[in-house]
Amino acid sequence: MPSGRNKAPMRRAVIVGGGANGTWMSVQLAQLPSIGEIIVIDRDGRFGRGVAYCSTADHHRINVPAERMGGSSPDDSLGFAQWLRRAGHAEPADFAESFVPRRLYGDYLCAQLDAVIAQGNVRLRQAMVQAIECRATGHAVLLDTGEEIEADVVVLCLGNPPPGQMASMVPGPRLVPDIWRPAALEAILPEDDVLVIGTGATAVDAVLELADRGTNRPIRMVSRHGRLPLIDEPSAKCEAVTGVPVDTALGMMRGLRAAVAAHTARGIGWQAVVDEFRLNAVEIWLGLPDAERRRFLRHLRSIWMVHRHRLAPDVAARLRRLQETGRLEIVAARVLGGEPTPEGYAVRLHRSGAPSGTAEMLEVDWALNCTGPDENYARSRDPLVASLLKNGMARPGPFGLGLDCDLQHRLLNQDGKAQSGLYLVGPPSRGRFWEVTSAPSGRDQCIAVRHNLDDLLKALAAPPR
Repeated sequence: MPSGRNKAPMRRAVIVGGGANGTWMSVQLAQLPSIGEIIVIDRDGRFGRGVAYCSTADHHRINVPAERMGGSSPDDSLGFAQWLRRAGHAEPADFAESFVPRRLYGDYLCAQLDAVIAQGNVRLRQAMVQAIECRATGHAVLLDTGEEIEADVVVLCLGNPPPGQMASMVPGPRLVPDIWRPAALEAILPEDDVLVIGTGATAVDAVLELADRGTNRPIRMVSRHGRLPLIDEPSAKCEAVTGVPVDTALGMMRGLRAAVAAHTARGIGWQAVVDEFRLNAVEIWLGLPDAERRRFLRHLRSIWMVHRHRLAPDVAARLRRLQETGRLEIVAARVLGGEPTPEGYAVRLHRSGAPSGTAEMLEVDWALNCTGPDENYARSRDPLVASLLKNGMARPGPFGLGLDCDLQHRLLNQDGKAQSGLYLVGPPSRGRFWEVTSAPSGRDQCIAVRHNLDDLLKALAAPPR
């Protein structure tokens, strides 16, 4: 019988971030027999939910039908929809057409996390990670409490960062820098004038929240092009989208438009075509030359985003009703700057189509920064990110997006060297993989990390030749 001294040592893993990707990472690591302890650390204690799924409001919806949220693996494509039925949320009966509240997907993630906690080797810690240091036997995770946690494996599941500080906007008590901070909108009164800076998904969430709170003054949303996300619809069956050139950004977009035209002529909506094409987004992005990826980011990113991140049909209908009744105005304008006033906030705008050099002053009670996550991590205010960049354990991601990692999700240091046992998944890896925000894509990244880590730990446990 083999001696216990010959057994491979049990490893400790630390997951930084307890949201959706942190949950899926826990599920994956719990499958590795050589991982003896998994510690999940979350700054806000939103375990299983993170920012994305912490809202309790029914009007904050997932932006795809429930059956497209997937499950715990690529083979479990209906996992969430089936869980909804088992949990008694089977209305409407067909989740192929149901854009359910985001809190329900948060409930689903919490159920997955509870299941691995019940196995006995997962612990949750609410704390802020200040830094990570290399040690001879692995890494040390330094917390704001002063505690150091030794770990063989560290996985960064940092989620989306908050909006960036707008350089021309002077901070003030009536400028809300991040609507997802606790109680960020509590002080806004129904009779207050509100300017929402941004017209994307976060801005839509803010408008719906204000409308439900009974705001009776017109809400204004402003962005350079004044584009709201487009409307989703339940997907029709769509075969693989072929014949689209993927060697240039312009050729790809032209080819995709041609594919949409061909499919809509047969009664298949553009949404289904985009979704089918998006299944290969990572491979397409990796295959594009750097010059073409830059061209895409410069000229086509905003167009892609409004087609990629869409609105539930009833949410879009509600926004339309708010516009028709004069409770919502969409303004196409560039924000030139802003500053506090004695009773609120003043914003300078240059409206689209107005003569060059002209500006309009808009005085409001509140201005909300809903410009979306700031993906330039070189200016991140997060102490962990700042520390990793300062000490050379990380470098900015390709094209200045997020942080850099290799194709196995190993974090690259300032010299471009992959660091064994230190991984990056989710939104901070956008520069490397592009398609990183959907729940299934995050789950698949976690699966890839588990496979890589399994191979690494088996190699370490193998006896020397």
